[in-house]
Amino acid sequence: MLRTKVLVIGGGPAGSAAARFLAREGVETILVERNLSFFKPCGGGIPSTVFDELGIPKKAIRKEIKKVKITSPKGVILEIGLKGGSIAMVKRGEFDSILRDEAKNHGAQIIEAEFRHLEEAGRQIIAQVNINGKEERIRTDYLVAADGVNSRVRFALGLKPVASLYTISERIGDIDTDSCEFWFGASHAPRFYSWVFPEAESVSVGTGSFEAGALRGLLQRFYERRKLDTKHATRMYRIPLWKGEVYNKDNLLFVGDAAGHVMPLTYEGIYHAMKAGEFAARAITAGRPSDYKKLWKQRFYSRFLIMKKLCDYFLKDDNSVEKLVAIYRRHEIQDVTMRLWLEKSSGKGNLISFMNFFRRILG
Repeated sequence: MLRTKVLVIGGGPAGSAAARFLAREGVETILVERNLSFFKPCGGGIPSTVFDELGIPKKAIRKEIKKVKITSPKGVILEIGLKGGSIAMVKRGEFDSILRDEAKNHGAQIIEAEFRHLEEAGRQIIAQVNINGKEERIRTDYLVAADGVNSRVRFALGLKPVASLYTISERIGDIDTDSCEFWFGASHAPRFYSWVFPEAESVSVGTGSFEAGALRGLLQRFYERRKLDTKHATRMYRIPLWKGEVYNKDNLLFVGDAAGHVMPLTYEGIYHAMKAGEFAARAITAGRPSDYKKLWKQRFYSRFLIMKKLCDYFLKDDNSVEKLVAIYRRHEIQDVTMRLWLEKSSGKGNLISFMNFFRRILG
């Protein structure tokens, strides 16, 4: 049986951030990742300012985008330049590997293994994993569940799966765009958006829906609207919906997609996953796992709540989306939104200005 102070299940941004912080603080940590070669189908966009805040090596940046383009259901187009930063595009498989290397360099042990189930989940936790076809048990004082939207740790505890919507996407190499494009319209993205995001050597194109069976038809309609030809294999994936339900269960802490830590409306997840991993690690280091919820709520609850309300209000139908796009024709709301998006580590005043603006609209 292996023994460690903290066991992290999942080697994506959330798990790697938790493992790096713990190891840096001298806490014995094992990170278990089922497939070290896996890459998540993800747009891979992160505000450039985040790299300094979180200490992410900038070699992970493959392309920087300075502009956002929004197209309303009726075809109204807004182009918004990014001031004070950019959207840094990364390749998820490469990015996740860099983050795991950072954790390893600080002393975390990285093991390619599949989590099976929990034998015990009290003051002491025993997890069973499969390493190269061999069953192994790991005894740990704390467990950080960072195993994604299909979290097996949640299943092992009898918890409900993370609420989610469905996306379909593909990578295309023959599109030229210098913007992150957001396309709205119920015909191809009901209560969501379709996207065209530049990547290192290609472009990610996709759409989303609350009904998995509708995805291929929606994607085809988006291709027709964007005047694209689909020639490549598509990938489907679930994106968590934030509900604020699970933070920790005694000494088990849930982070990233396993906790639904994806920002409503924009569905940005990488940054929030890494911060959740950091907060969980801080709580463990202090010996107070319940502090994790307090840290997360102090930093993110107000942001997530206002974005959830905006999502519910403005994405309910095409007429409401048109109102949102009309609002964003105002430069003052563009500026405060972009500052709030790019300047993650600061800007309580930005958040208050943003919230007050929409409170007046929503009553």
